[in-house]
Amino acid sequence: MSNYTEEDIQKYLKFVDENMIELEEIQGQCHICGKLLKDLELPNGPEKKVVCLKDVDSFEERIYIYNVWW
Repeated sequence: MSNYTEEDIQKYLKFVDENMIELEEIQGQCHICGKLLKDLELPNGPEKKVVCLKDVDSFEERIYIYNVWW
């Protein structure tokens, strides 16, 4: 599993909000499967704000594809 920082997740959220969908529409949901995060098993790091544990790999692929960090 990758070690994301709070700053990384904030960059990701800014990217999503500006380029994909308004964050209010997906708040509290996994950004991959769409289920409510409060009902799912979550990863330990800050990525738990945006993705459930079973979808961490897909999340990492999405980050790579969208070049969020560059």
